Amino acid sequence: MYQKEIWSEAYARIYSNKGAITRGVNENTLDGFSSERVENIISKLTENKYKFTSARRTYITKRSSNKKRPLGIPTGDDKLVQEVARILLQRIYEPIFSDESHGFRPQRSGHTAIRQIHKQWTGIKWFAEFDIRGFFDNMEHSLLVELLEKKIDDKRFIKLIKCMLKAGYLEDFHYHPTYSGTPQGPSCAQAKGLEAEN
Repeated sequence: MYQKEIWSEAYARIYSNKGAITRGVNENTLDGFSSERVENIISKLTENKYKFTSARRTYITKRSSNKKRPLGIPTGDDKLVQEVARILLQRIYEPIFSDESHGFRPQRSGHTAIRQIHKQWTGIKWFAEFDIRGFFDNMEHSLLVELLEKKIDDKRFIKLIKCMLKAGYLEDFHYHPTYSGTPQGPSCAQAKGLEAEN
């Protein structure tokens, strides 16, 4: 987690995203990021002094309906730390995930799931689709951490994930703590995939 190469990889992955320069609760974005800033973040992490900032809560319209879902927008530094954590989680869990799992994984999607079904499930006439409403909004932090601890021995990394989950959010200038749920977005996707696997 403290090697500069992984931070460069994380920055490259998220800076190309149009939301990379979207500001969170402060002016801290990924625009104009420097190696000095990365060194400062790494220093805070090694000294256990890094503090996540509450995300800025906004609402976006769901693609499939006119309903809105909450979205937490973290600061630039937090986005980068989350992406580094996501890359590390991906390296740990990707080799052990089921080949039938397609959600929140690199080079996989609903389309790859459909292709696999088309190839392997010949003769099947009916499928049922299920959606666990509000699953990511209500996921128990303790359960997710317990699952992570089964595979990860690094207590500092686990503590970082806990702090990430408990950062809370600001909505209309009011702070709201988070007791359950995970942030919505690509940075936390690997942890969500872990939950779906177990």
